[in-house]
Amino acid sequence: MLAVLSLVAGLIAVPAQAHAADESANSTGYAAVIRRTSYGIPHITGSTLANVMFGQGWAYAEDRFCDLDDQVIKVRSQRSRWFGPGADGANIATDLGYREIDIMGLATAQLARLSTEESQVIEGYVAGYNGYLAKVGAANVPGWCAGAPWITPITDVDVLAYQRDVALLGSGQNFLAAMAAASPPGSAAPTVGGTLVEQGVRNALAQEAGDGALGSNGWALGSQKSTTGKGALVANPHFPWQGNLRFWESQLTVPNQFNVYGGSLGGVPGVQIGFTNNVAWTHTIAAGARYTFYSLNLVPGSPTRYLVDGVPEAMTSKTITIQVNYGSGPVNYTTTLYQSRYGPIIDLSSLDPGLGWSTASAMTYRDANIDNDRIMRQWLDIAKAGDVGGIRDAITRDQGIPWVNTIATDSAGHAWYADASQTPDLSPASIAEWESNPLGILDGSNSANAWVTAPGARSPGLIPFGAQPQLQRGDYVFNANDSHWLANTKQLLTGYSPLQGFEGMPQTVRTRQNVALLEGKFPGTVDSSGRFSLTGLGTAILSDTTFTSDQLASAVVTACRARGSTPVVVDGNSVNISPGCSALAAWDRTFDVGSGGAVLWRETIASVLDQYPDALTTAGPLWGVSFSPTDPGHTPRGAPADPMPLLQAMARAILRLRGLGYAPNVKLQTVQYTIKNNVRIPVPGAGESVGIANAVYFEDDTNTSLEPRMSGGTPLAGTDLTSAGYVVNFGTSFLATVQFAASGPQARGLLTFGESGSPSSPHYSDQTQLFKTKTLRPMLYTDSAINSDPNLTVEAILGLHLS
Repeated sequence: MLAVLSLVAGLIAVPAQAHAADESANSTGYAAVIRRTSYGIPHITGSTLANVMFGQGWAYAEDRFCDLDDQVIKVRSQRSRWFGPGADGANIATDLGYREIDIMGLATAQLARLSTEESQVIEGYVAGYNGYLAKVGAANVPGWCAGAPWITPITDVDVLAYQRDVALLGSGQNFLAAMAAASPPGSAAPTVGGTLVEQGVRNALAQEAGDGALGSNGWALGSQKSTTGKGALVANPHFPWQGNLRFWESQLTVPNQFNVYGGSLGGVPGVQIGFTNNVAWTHTIAAGARYTFYSLNLVPGSPTRYLVDGVPEAMTSKTITIQVNYGSGPVNYTTTLYQSRYGPIIDLSSLDPGLGWSTASAMTYRDANIDNDRIMRQWLDIAKAGDVGGIRDAITRDQGIPWVNTIATDSAGHAWYADASQTPDLSPASIAEWESNPLGILDGSNSANAWVTAPGARSPGLIPFGAQPQLQRGDYVFNANDSHWLANTKQLLTGYSPLQGFEGMPQTVRTRQNVALLEGKFPGTVDSSGRFSLTGLGTAILSDTTFTSDQLASAVVTACRARGSTPVVVDGNSVNISPGCSALAAWDRTFDVGSGGAVLWRETIASVLDQYPDALTTAGPLWGVSFSPTDPGHTPRGAPADPMPLLQAMARAILRLRGLGYAPNVKLQTVQYTIKNNVRIPVPGAGESVGIANAVYFEDDTNTSLEPRMSGGTPLAGTDLTSAGYVVNFGTSFLATVQFAASGPQARGLLTFGESGSPSSPHYSDQTQLFKTKTLRPMLYTDSAINSDPNLTVEAILGLHLS
């Protein structure tokens, strides 16, 4: 064991002992102990919550300093000052957009409203992060930003502003470019490109439909499905492997008061997905709306005045000055942006010319999370809960969940689901209007389309938690980013606002595969009574089996063999599909790295979807049994009567692979990988269109970090295969399996991309190697387990309160 004392330059007055029992700090100082175990996981102990958060801020900075500091520059609206205008004016767009919504002003006002505990938490976290920077200096921080001139200490307001930005991930963060592009008719042309506007709106609509890049699988098992008779959990968020939304793993302990282990996002103190002695919870991205668009009828001859119920109303304006470096140093850039009673004026003309700002109309929107200042409070209170009832009470009290479902279990064996996302409350007439428009645009000149004020809502106009979907059961609840409707196949949730997510609709193939896994359809996952052990949970979620191959591969092989050597003609090419038939016949039907045939299957499904975009949810080219609203977890399913579309798709897949030099039986590890320190590391899993729980893919639009990105290769038509293969930078991230036993919580998991963001750290890629072989490691929770770890290091840190 290596004991280290870290002294913060300029802040330390006394030495400390590296023992958790001696962590007492006086009224002017912080003290924490950081014990790091194998794979660099920090277990942080302090005598108070403030001390623990001091340790968390410090430990996070040791691993991921750049991820948060970059985001602070963003919410301060200083990107253009340091990095120039950006491609298509991207930096100007974010700088202006954050000034338009006044995210720093909102955070400043929030600071004055914080409870004593919240103030101590935020101050401790900031002091720890800054303390690490003071110790090592800007030139020596880990990761991609080391030595950058923009590196800065952070403030309490910075962190609160960034938390608010996280809350806007499903809404306003996507419309920053549309805000910056909005200018009255006849004014100077915007400096923000339309592609940025389109990308933002596309991201928002995809998340609303449950089809965004961010995704997750979450299971909570009750006593009836767990071998211990107590609760169990699978947490499987599909998040970025680069940038600010990377999860980071830690344990936070105040002896005899607070003890939580899990994953968190930088800048949000505490744990957002994790477990304690008695509860475990996870989140999945919720389908549903976090905003509504409004169209405004303008007063003739006055483009900054609009009508509401026939009465003119003036827009408000805000003149904003930012600094932009065009190459010769920062210069002032000034513009005026406008707001309606609903929110910022936006320009969506790049999507449709009729959605711009003309002499007759303008577009605006209202944001359900713009005033959500409770996300830090919410997750602190969840971590204090003693059972799922306590989690429910915490959400009832705080109503701070921004855009995720909550899936939770406890040591008593209760399983609970809720969609407590911030959701607009509309009248039935407004809902009908919202549903009738492809973008959900409401007539903002009709006051009847205003959000409804209901008792119990966190903020007027939102659906109160008591009216949102919830379900508690003794067997299981789950979500895989479809709506609340199917949280359990035996008890559908109906009668809720469609702004929470649609009911009665076909589910994705990933959702259907989650159902198959929960029902124990695959070997090695459940015992004879259908119950999961901790090992079985890990085996199931990483089985790399797929709904499409389980349902269709045998039928494709049979049809292929029946055809013999007769070629299939596609796009003017005569293709002998026999080698593909042999590859699929020999395939083990998984997407493990050594599987031959997996790539061919993925490309076959991609080729079907290229020809028939709705094939995954309707009977026809893929399925023989149609969707049934009474059996959504299992339909559509089964092989179609006519196999020819699948055989034609296989032929196209063979041609595509041949064009890249791949044989039909190429192993997945040859094609799918991530890159760490210029080394390819094979990655198991697949894109979710094959119907897989372990979803991994490449995505570049959601991440707002300026960290240099790995290249995904040149895209090919009709597939997500590129010239470089399947490069992975997104997907299964913080994976945790938890089961309560008589001795307490038992947990195994991994952080697929590693704990450290620094390429020089041994913890930059060590867990990626584990992921390659689907090896879950113990998540050490007790003092005895932590202190017995063969790679244990201990660091005691001290710092002064600065307030």
